[in-house]
Amino acid sequence: MNIKFPFFIQGRDDPRCGYPGFEIHCRNNSLPSFSFGDGDYIINDIYYHNQSCHLSRAVSFDKYAICSHSIRNISLPSDRFLLPSLQNKTFLFFNCNLSSSRELSRYNIHCAAKNESNATLALFSNDPMLNFASEYCDTRVVVPVAFTSGEGSLEGMLNRGFMVEWIATDCSICEASGGKCGFDYSTRHFKCFCRDRPHGWHCTPKNKNELRFKLGLGLGKPTPYLSIFS
Repeated sequence: MNIKFPFFIQGRDDPRCGYPGFEIHCRNNSLPSFSFGDGDYIINDIYYHNQSCHLSRAVSFDKYAICSHSIRNISLPSDRFLLPSLQNKTFLFFNCNLSSSRELSRYNIHCAAKNESNATLALFSNDPMLNFASEYCDTRVVVPVAFTSGEGSLEGMLNRGFMVEWIATDCSICEASGGKCGFDYSTRHFKCFCRDRPHGWHCTPKNKNELRFKLGLGLGKPTPYLSIFS
């Protein structure tokens, strides 16, 4: 996996190589992960062309975690990450009274030792029964899911993960001009680190034609990333 701006690996990379709040952890040679308020999330892939990541929870879902209500809502730092608007979600409803509404029985995930007055339900965000189910259940947890097709258990689908989009300065113009993206902690601003000195947006070309040529290359294929401080 290619890890570059706005991300940096905590304890290995100079923080100026990334953007504040985008540190990646690799504890005890584990897979790269983010730490959010509700736990750690494995980074399965990073898509720089549209500023998105494929994440999954570091602690896998299983039937016990779902039935014991130990799953929490994801806690994304909203100034850095957001969920794609078109991404599906699974709603887990707990302590549901099925004896009052038989129509909800088909959503029951049949936890052990549960009865009709204390059931656990799972519905997708586009299900027309979603609002109806909330009237017969005490609590709910929302889990984003990127991959809903194919066979498999509920926990298997949840473990395949979801997508997030990040909010940070676009690095492509700096890279296209021959620079390496980073952050100036003294000014608290994005910097394009160039051979002569740091610049605010892109490296200064010898002439305007050179800049246009490099920007054209950057729009076609990103330049390979090198550490700012090699």
